[in-house]
Amino acid sequence: MGSGSAGKEGGPFKALLRQQTQSALEQREFPFLTLTAFPPGLLVHVGGVVSARSVKLLDRIHNPDEPETRDAWWAEIRQEIKSHAKALGCHAVVGYSESTSICEEVCILSASGTAAVLNPRFLQEGTVEGSLEQRIEENLPVGCGFCHIPYDELNMPFPAHLTYCYNCRKQKVPDVLFTTIDLPTDAVVVGKGCLIQARLCRLKKKAQAEANATAISNLLPFMEYEVHTQLMNKLKLKGMNALFGLRIQITVGENMLMGLASATGVYLAALPTPGGIQIAGKTPSDGSYEQHISHMQKRINDTIAKNKELYEINPPEVSEEIIGSPIPEPRQRSRLLRSQSESSDEVTELDLSHGKKDAFVLEIDDTDAMEDVHSLLTDVPPPSGFYSCNTEIMPGINNWTSEIQMFTSVRVVRLSSLNLTNQALNKNFNGLCENLLKSLYFKLRSMTPCCLCHVNFTVSLPEDELIQVTVTAVAITFDKNQALQTTKAHAEKTLQRASTDNDELLQFPLELCSDSLPAPAFSATKAVTVEKASPMGDGNFRNRSAPPCASSTVGVVKMTPLSFIPGAKITRYLGIINMFFIRETTSLREEGGVSGFLHAFIAEVFAMVRAHVAALGGNAVVSYIMKQCVFMENPSKNQAQCLINVSGDAVVFVRESDLEAMTTQQSAVNCQTPCPGEVTT
Repeated sequence: MGSGSAGKEGGPFKALLRQQTQSALEQREFPFLTLTAFPPGLLVHVGGVVSARSVKLLDRIHNPDEPETRDAWWAEIRQEIKSHAKALGCHAVVGYSESTSICEEVCILSASGTAAVLNPRFLQEGTVEGSLEQRIEENLPVGCGFCHIPYDELNMPFPAHLTYCYNCRKQKVPDVLFTTIDLPTDAVVVGKGCLIQARLCRLKKKAQAEANATAISNLLPFMEYEVHTQLMNKLKLKGMNALFGLRIQITVGENMLMGLASATGVYLAALPTPGGIQIAGKTPSDGSYEQHISHMQKRINDTIAKNKELYEINPPEVSEEIIGSPIPEPRQRSRLLRSQSESSDEVTELDLSHGKKDAFVLEIDDTDAMEDVHSLLTDVPPPSGFYSCNTEIMPGINNWTSEIQMFTSVRVVRLSSLNLTNQALNKNFNGLCENLLKSLYFKLRSMTPCCLCHVNFTVSLPEDELIQVTVTAVAITFDKNQALQTTKAHAEKTLQRASTDNDELLQFPLELCSDSLPAPAFSATKAVTVEKASPMGDGNFRNRSAPPCASSTVGVVKMTPLSFIPGAKITRYLGIINMFFIRETTSLREEGGVSGFLHAFIAEVFAMVRAHVAALGGNAVVSYIMKQCVFMENPSKNQAQCLINVSGDAVVFVRESDLEAMTTQQSAVNCQTPCPGEVTT
């Protein structure tokens, strides 16, 4: 029943908890949750990222109108994900997503998520006898329970370095944690987070049918490995030890494969301090080569020190007695394996070393390794006053203001086919993404200090030698002079923002009130489009009772990719919107080229979405996402076509300041009105 990581307290109870949760999930064929944020207490443990990919030929589908073949393909992928989660000692997958990439008749099916152990209280009706969950939660300190490993450290499916938790000092944690979910609200974080990206391009020969699928299948494992290596290197270069919101996208084209991984790096206080990066040559060489290696090592060490200062990573000193040891070698495990019913007190005997933070050795033995080092050193941090992340909230920043600005940017680049190599392709792709971020920082400079949240990159290869990068995000300002709130207060505020109340539970009906909205932070140029203020009539509310602020004009419909609006409370959900737009032109040059055409089209999409939400009686769109942006052009004929698919939730929100004012006003009115039967003298 017990586990090698169970610690001295709660081992048998944790096993019972896991059994109850597993039985609750056995009724589900695939216990997958697409949610990325959860209430406190739901996530008991997080095992890590699980993923699966498969290459299929679409011409093998005999009847395209029947879904049986496609359903069988996805069933194989989901079964593999489920088996991976089970190997990690988990019975559920959270933050689950599926995606496809299609080129001609070849299709890449991808699925990923985070293996996790869930609390059965949220999965079963009623209360479990004996309040087992309460006994378990009392033994798990707040802020580090989800970091504790759910698998048996002596029978792990992979080698890893485990240590005792730096927070509770009772159970084992890994040295690095990758997840596809947002940072839990009760997690203890040191400093601030940052956006971390891994970018990779690989050329392939043009082929047809099965030969093309075979070539792609041979490339995929190496691409996944190189993307993972980049993420590890960049995470250590930032001085951090965990990734949240990880999203890996593999895109297939006629003559190339592209991989883009985005995540938010943080320093979790429960995990050990990451070691540095050591550059080493595989074979001895001349003095100039050794001098070059030494120079790169110095630059990397200086970059790590600067990043720790930039992101305020100053973890407290930890005594060596609490630091664990690496997993023993396979030949040693046979002597260390014990009965599962034995006490976990013997785990301390495995701690044979103390506090050795071995550096991550990066050997430079070929051009690819040199390219990895170059990509590490060429990543430019954001300018002063800017932060970025791909999660909804930047870890380490809690004092947000109500000023937000959503934007969408599309870049289309045509590559030259002359002397195109993997190194040149990677350099162009890195430059494209870096320049796109730099242009956003420049246009948003008037909003500093601010953070680019929910940064969502999408890469596509619509044509041969054509790369399209689409990014959607929201810029949120924060008060750098305001004192930071405590973790508990921040968690309560986040939950309050996401909550909705029924009208009958309120003292008065909530209606749309005006709020002073800031002007757009910058005027969009080329293919960068921001949400612009468009007047909305008051006719949507003429049949409703006038609220106290009805004398004011109605503001603009806000749009944001977040699930909430900072400084506001969502009072009503009006339903999901899912809209498709198609536009084509036969005068591309006259409309300003590709940039002018895309900018005008995206601006129209924003306007039509905003008008649709206003017609429903809403004043905001949350969880906005651009699912597809397919662009094709024919320069010789001066033609272009574009298809865009967007979705989101139409809502009604009220500013917290207006809500407090209305509550105060209503309380004053209630105090002035005598109660029935009251006698005044």
